[in-house]
Amino acid sequence: MAPDSGDIWHSNPFPLSPVVRLGPSADLGNVPVEAADSGNATIGTPTTTELTGLVDDYLGSRPTGGRRGRVIALVGEFGLGKSHALRKVYADLSGLPDPLAMWIMDEPVQDMGRMYRDRLRGPGDTPQGKRAFEELVRNYYAYATANRVDTQGSDSRLGALGEIAAGLRGGSLDPDKVVSALRYDPEVIHADLRGTLGEVTEHRRFATALALLQDPSFNRMVWEWLNGGEPAEPLRERGITEAIGPAAGQGGHEDAAGIDRVFDALAVQAVLHGRVGKPYALLIDSLEKVLEWRDEHRRTFMDAFERLVNIYASRGGLLVFCVSPSGLGELRQSVHERLVQLWPSGFDERLTGELVAAYVHAGQGGSGAPPGASPGTPPGPSPDGSAGPFDAEALRLLYELTEGVPREVLKTCRQAWQLVEDKDRLEGGGGAVRDVPAARVLQAVRDLHEGVARRQVEADVRKALDIGQWRIASRDPVPARLSAPPGGREEVLHWLSAVPNSYLAVILTRSVLVADDAERIAAQVHSLRSAVRPGRCEVLLVVNGHVSQAMQDRLGRSIGSRPLVYRQGGFAETVDEALRKLDGRLADGRREDGLVQLGERMRRDLEQQTTELAELRRAMASWTPEPRPRALPAAGERSTSSPGAPASVLVESGPEPEPAALDLPGPVRRRFQEALAVLDTVTRRVAGTAVKRRTAAATSAELGVLGCATLVRALTENFRGSVAAWHRAAVPGAPTERQWGELRRICREYETAVEVLPVHLLGNPGPPHPLTAARTVEVLAEEVWGTLSAAVVS
Repeated sequence: MAPDSGDIWHSNPFPLSPVVRLGPSADLGNVPVEAADSGNATIGTPTTTELTGLVDDYLGSRPTGGRRGRVIALVGEFGLGKSHALRKVYADLSGLPDPLAMWIMDEPVQDMGRMYRDRLRGPGDTPQGKRAFEELVRNYYAYATANRVDTQGSDSRLGALGEIAAGLRGGSLDPDKVVSALRYDPEVIHADLRGTLGEVTEHRRFATALALLQDPSFNRMVWEWLNGGEPAEPLRERGITEAIGPAAGQGGHEDAAGIDRVFDALAVQAVLHGRVGKPYALLIDSLEKVLEWRDEHRRTFMDAFERLVNIYASRGGLLVFCVSPSGLGELRQSVHERLVQLWPSGFDERLTGELVAAYVHAGQGGSGAPPGASPGTPPGPSPDGSAGPFDAEALRLLYELTEGVPREVLKTCRQAWQLVEDKDRLEGGGGAVRDVPAARVLQAVRDLHEGVARRQVEADVRKALDIGQWRIASRDPVPARLSAPPGGREEVLHWLSAVPNSYLAVILTRSVLVADDAERIAAQVHSLRSAVRPGRCEVLLVVNGHVSQAMQDRLGRSIGSRPLVYRQGGFAETVDEALRKLDGRLADGRREDGLVQLGERMRRDLEQQTTELAELRRAMASWTPEPRPRALPAAGERSTSSPGAPASVLVESGPEPEPAALDLPGPVRRRFQEALAVLDTVTRRVAGTAVKRRTAAATSAELGVLGCATLVRALTENFRGSVAAWHRAAVPGAPTERQWGELRRICREYETAVEVLPVHLLGNPGPPHPLTAARTVEVLAEEVWGTLSAAVVS
């Protein structure tokens, strides 16, 4: 149902760039970006509810012995609202009646010194923050001094020191006066830092700086140093000789050292707050940016980050950071054990409608609640399912195409709204928006995702063909009307044919958004496969545009392969890899076809052998041996000397090699001769046993062995002939990759044929053959491959 025609909107409420940044400003560089912030509306989700509960639990926990630390990771891909949830934490903590100390890192950079000076926001940014931190240092000074007093036990001048320590901890005594009376020095701070921060190598510099912070003559210089500036000369004279981070542009090992110094500074300040029981927080966005750094800097950052996680968890801090799944995988197991992981997901259809409604109403200056709703009502779609000018069908399509990813929802809404505005202006209006129908949502998705020129996509596909040296078919295997249907958006860019009569079709299409698009593509692919020999065509669908995961799954089921969505950067390599996998699938299909044909041939041969063996059984049943046995003809032949005599299997010696086999290298030829001799020995042994037994007929077991030996012998001779043909065709000294692949196929086919036959029945041929007959034929292909490979390349 379309919104009421009386409702008119005039201003696009959706952000141009829906990117949330931490803090009050959008740090996107020097050039301001219109509507760069998308924090105009917050939708309650299970993730934000759980995150708020964890933060409240941290703030409310005051167990005996100190506050419990908490480390929270917001994990997910881009656009799911991690930064938005993190900024909500920032807003909630900033709005506390007694604001806590908070450091904000909007994203890590390799030049951590510059980031610390210019972008890291902390207590030193405001006068109130500075006063609070100075008070904290004073309290910590009192705490450390009390610990020092406790270790003294008693003093001859002052008697028992327990009351002094209690007064320091309670705040009734001035630590400066106690230090002066007891003649202590800033070493009390250094000693405490050294005891609690064994992993922080620069604790002496911080101890000196914190002690000098209480001195008005040094206060400004210390704050400049704590905020990342170079130390003033009076500080250098006292051992503070370097800035917390190296100057920008030094690079190299200085950058790595700067990472350690920045994390040391954060660690020291964390310990100060933890020592006196004050809550404190560090918020980090886009931690996965570290993965783009050089190995040395990445390792240094991960080491320092792990130390900081341990300090926050053990010293009562709150650390919340956003990271991608790949970035989370780079963290060590020891860090994982201290984390609470929250995984935001895409909105469901209801939350998607609430998000759209909230922006529409907020953009019109409203509270974010639907028109006519009571104050405090959360924003949401109207009873008819619409949200402002977006009708129910448009919202349903918006959810399906964006999969509920908030950033994609907002980008699509802005584009669809803009299309309606532009249309109204073209028609002479003032850009009024009355409704945003589903058709405009579809057009918006195409506009957003089909920005790359078709020519660029085709160029990257051609680059993939160059990388893999793919062979383009000399002619299309199907009529032109099937490769490029009239009026269709799909076209076969290339027909590839790595081997004769097998084809890979590369099809380019625009966005696949609705069921009609998927059905049209599936129909074209099926017509292409029907026009080519079954099992000899695979399709790679390249999409220059958008296709949701659900639609990718549907296409994968209907056309047999998942589509590739064009992405700039490395796409040619992705296409080449996909083509190789599809070509491997074709090769597997050809191999399976070959095995089916081989099995059919073996079945026919077996039927023929069964018939011959049946005749052999009948002949042996009616045959009476003569007083003096004579040599019988070879297996399968009819005796010409005695019309009624059976076909004998007694063979004195194997037949001479075929003339073609004589061209094989000596070692290869001998392998075949040995295998054939073993099979002949088995045949003679079984036939001789039957003759010596002088029974009326050979047993079924003997006939089975004779049949198997005869069939394996025929397969071995065929194998020898195929290998000899390959050897004649191979390039001397350097066969091509395709020729090597053909030899592997020949050997594999023989191995497979032998595997399906009951060669274990052949038994042991006896001396001089060291192996059983079964083992001889089972390893023959491997031995032929090894000896022939060595002979060809030598």
